[in-house]
Amino acid sequence: MSDVFARVGGMNDSTKTQMTTKTMVIINSSNVIYDNTWLWRADHDVAGNVSDSHNPVTNGLIVNGDDVIAYGLAVEHCLENLVVWNGERGTTYWF
Repeated sequence: MSDVFARVGGMNDSTKTQMTTKTMVIINSSNVIYDNTWLWRADHDVAGNVSDSHNPVTNGLIVNGDDVIAYGLAVEHCLENLVVWNGERGTTYWF
């Protein structure tokens, strides 16, 4: 997988529309190479107001496969763990 961008966020006026998801990306396969990724929860509106209740996301990435390699992994503003790595023998370069 390469060049993955995920953004969870609503309209610029966060009082009108909120988006939500439990997890942005889940890898259930082994031997995956994951390159150049940005998983971003929009935790602020245009005015710069920050709120944990806006656009809630529990985790950005969950890895369930073994021998997964991640290059350039960026994950921001999730409400619990940014990354949950359940697989074995995984490697991350630039997190």
